[in-house]
Amino acid sequence: MTSLSEWARTAIADAEDEKEKSSLPEIADPHSNMSTANQLSISIARKFLEKASPTFLEHKLSSDDDRLVKVGRSLADLVASADKNQSQQKSLGEEILKHALLNVVDQCEILASNDMKVPKVRFGKTGIDMPVLTLGCMRFQHTWDGTFADFDKVNQEGQKNLTETIYHAVKNLGINHIETARGYGSSELQIGHAFKEIFARGIKREDLIVQTKVNSMPAKNFRETLEKSFQLLGLDYIDLFSFHGVNMDYAYDLMFNNKGDENLMDIVNEYKAKGKIKHIGFSTHGQPELIKRCIESNQFEYANIHYHAFGSYTASGGGECGGNLDNVRLMKEKDMGVFIISPYDKGGRLYAPSKKLRSLTLPDLEPIQYGPLWCMSHEYMDEENAPLHTMTIGAARPSDLDEPFVTACMFAKRREEMLGKVRNVATRLRNAEIDILGEEWVQNWHKGLRNCLTEDDAYELGQIVWCHNLIKAFGMLDYAKDRYAMFDKNFNGWDFKLSNKENVKKGLIPWGYCPGIATPNDIGVDYAALLLDVPDEQKAKVLDAIHFTYSYCSKKSTANLPIPEEWECAYDMRPWTAFPERG
Repeated sequence: MTSLSEWARTAIADAEDEKEKSSLPEIADPHSNMSTANQLSISIARKFLEKASPTFLEHKLSSDDDRLVKVGRSLADLVASADKNQSQQKSLGEEILKHALLNVVDQCEILASNDMKVPKVRFGKTGIDMPVLTLGCMRFQHTWDGTFADFDKVNQEGQKNLTETIYHAVKNLGINHIETARGYGSSELQIGHAFKEIFARGIKREDLIVQTKVNSMPAKNFRETLEKSFQLLGLDYIDLFSFHGVNMDYAYDLMFNNKGDENLMDIVNEYKAKGKIKHIGFSTHGQPELIKRCIESNQFEYANIHYHAFGSYTASGGGECGGNLDNVRLMKEKDMGVFIISPYDKGGRLYAPSKKLRSLTLPDLEPIQYGPLWCMSHEYMDEENAPLHTMTIGAARPSDLDEPFVTACMFAKRREEMLGKVRNVATRLRNAEIDILGEEWVQNWHKGLRNCLTEDDAYELGQIVWCHNLIKAFGMLDYAKDRYAMFDKNFNGWDFKLSNKENVKKGLIPWGYCPGIATPNDIGVDYAALLLDVPDEQKAKVLDAIHFTYSYCSKKSTANLPIPEEWECAYDMRPWTAFPERG
């Protein structure tokens, strides 16, 4: 009997042979699936699925080449990785390949089955029947320019893509929670027009859970901005309103202690009394201490927070190694809805994992499955059974919902099996950390590292050392570079003649979102002086980690360092460039 691995190898060989014989010129088009590379991936996927999942190819979903590009890219890396290991661990490599291919087929069969919608849960004290996945609307808009107001100038291909993503999420998958913000450029403008179209196609307003967010600002500006959101969305009421970016103390003060002006919470409660806002929450990238303060105010019914499998240093850091664990448990105590921000990107750039990370999560799960399954499993694995109710999917296209949807269905239908897989992966990841970094370091690396919000420092050393750990243990270099890019950006706006507080007050850097500046070696800073609270036996290694992360991650670094193959990207689930990133 022919095996899946044989089908995969044959599909790749035949597709590459056809490409070689083709007289067509090479096409490099990052904005479509017409590129030569994407056409090759599509061909690989079709040839494999003709044998392995003909049901999927007969389904209307297979007409979307985006899905086939992703399958083809995944197959190519799986086979290449298995073949690379043939000489050393042939039997193990083939076993991993077999189970990984079964996972690919399983996903395709679930997508083609048409017998499931995303499960729903009670969203804390809001009482809302919330899907465990949310459609996040900050990846498919026309532009990030918040002043953009002319719908006639919106890229119509992009508008169609946005509308179809929303319609597909709601109609086909049961993902009816739509989350946007006034700060997401043209997102609200375009969503308002998309709502008109999907309502005309049979979706009802009451079918949707609409959430938008507005930043804390002076009361007059806040009222105007909130009204603008209603106007752009074209709605009479908002199901969920969030104070956006409650990242620093001043945002809290504007909500509750706005001296000489209206408290912003009073304004929002006015809207709630009129029925224009149903439920009030906050979103945050901030410190755990500030988040706890907001939770303990007892003024919020839910919150959007960062809390991920690979750590919660993804935004402002803090919370020791547990990140927002204590806050998640406190939210359970307060019966608040828990909304997890960005599980795929700031939770690890899981749509484009390193080869090493993929090798550690397989054969049980793909990285893009492990991240959300870790969140879904939290209620069953946490000592206090704290639930994470929903997580956002920042979709740039309809097919970006595939993997999250399949993962949610797998967890709903095969919970014990998925819990076992999550435990298996978590154990392998922990063992990899210990093997590379040492058990003592894994347990103690964070001790004594000062936080630039609580200590008035310019450097977020916790996040920098955390990035070092992720690169060394899991090969997550591209992800660490994305995180470090914020330090480079902050550094560019920094004036060393001013104090830290004066620099932050200038408002030229997104300090609350991601505080800290880069750590160059040539600016005369004695980083050792910042390690007074670090145990003596760790200081040298912390300094090495700071230097390592800067050398590999900063755009300012002139180090020409070799990149191990296992740190390279295994595959990228983004078939083409998202619309707001096209410039």
